[in-house]
Amino acid sequence: MKAYIEALGRLVENQTEKSPEAARKLLAAAYSWVRFSGRHSFHRDVQGAWERLNGAVAGTMVDSLRHPQETVMVNIFFPCEILHAMEIQPMFPEGMSAYVACTACQRVFAEKAEANNVPESLCSYHKTMLGLAESGVLPRPLMVSNTTLACDANQLSFRRLAEFYQAPHAVVDIPDRESEDAVKYVADQLRAVAVQLEDLCHRKLDETALKDRVASSKRSIELYRQYLERRGGVSLTSTMSGELFSMIATHVMLGRPESEQYMQELLQAVEHAPGPSGKKLRLFWFHVMPNWQDSMKNILETGGTCELVGSDLPLDYLGDLDPERPYESMARRVVGSISNGSSLRRVNTAIEAAKKLNADGVILFCHWGCKQTMGMSQIAKQRMEAEGLPTLVLDGDGCDARNVADGQMVTRVNAFLEQLEGLGA
Repeated sequence: MKAYIEALGRLVENQTEKSPEAARKLLAAAYSWVRFSGRHSFHRDVQGAWERLNGAVAGTMVDSLRHPQETVMVNIFFPCEILHAMEIQPMFPEGMSAYVACTACQRVFAEKAEANNVPESLCSYHKTMLGLAESGVLPRPLMVSNTTLACDANQLSFRRLAEFYQAPHAVVDIPDRESEDAVKYVADQLRAVAVQLEDLCHRKLDETALKDRVASSKRSIELYRQYLERRGGVSLTSTMSGELFSMIATHVMLGRPESEQYMQELLQAVEHAPGPSGKKLRLFWFHVMPNWQDSMKNILETGGTCELVGSDLPLDYLGDLDPERPYESMARRVVGSISNGSSLRRVNTAIEAAKKLNADGVILFCHWGCKQTMGMSQIAKQRMEAEGLPTLVLDGDGCDARNVADGQMVTRVNAFLEQLEGLGA
């Protein structure tokens, strides 16, 4: 990382024990700058799309830190159109922990959680969020709400956070089989969450505003489908952070104008991109991104030998939505998630996408503490390779450097790229 980021990280770590409020202000100031620079990005290509969405996401972090009474703590799969319609900010561990990791101060929060008896084996994103809360840096939100989709860490961390903050807690139960009954069951739960939020905020949810948010979600998903149809025939600048932003845009930020603008800019970029040069290996990524890790950036982003053509998490649900039935649309999205039910659903979706994107190989990232991905990794590898997609199962961590064997990862990725070159990819 750049020296000034490491210096900021050390300053935040030092202040966390002395004055959690001072550490909070430092993080808010840092992310305010990211928000400002994103809003004023002069790039009109895919890099500009990333920068603008980065600024929008950073803005949710700033508001969560400065105005927690207008924030709901959610997991990445929670349908947030309700929050957007009520102008409530979502705070989510998959985003907050990634930003903290890129601010070089994640370690102090993970260690704080472990000192409070959180297991080392818990997902690092959730562990970091717990440490942020229990250190006093992350203020009490208006409410805590999560779905049972798709990781077991949700069930542990959000309950603990609600108990720690003494905050209202709503759990949206997602049946593991897709059906109209399941959609109705989840839609009714989402209506109950909306009523609870109205009581807490002392204001009504505008149904027209909610329908507008779902209409925006519908347009965003349609734009992303168009982007994916074209992405397989072009070469485009790619980064791990870019794929992370696509995941956020199709989840927590879905329904906001910034997400729709992001998708429009992606589509414009791919429409003007050149065809594949044949000089770069095309890689498809499975699971979360270690976008903080310089060694992986050097290989996957600036090395000049490969490009990331896509990842599976933004593909979570690409079906149609009906803005006139907003609660059913949000419910259908989570019930129809590729992460719901059998792991083969997610694997088969990844195979289909990797082929459509003309990927030469797949990197399946086993993030520390994610038992679901680790458990399916060998089945996924076998299925992908049977479909002609060489696959590397790579152990690492999306946000905690303590769990990373950096040199070993570099060796394995480089060896995989040499293997692909040897296959004539």
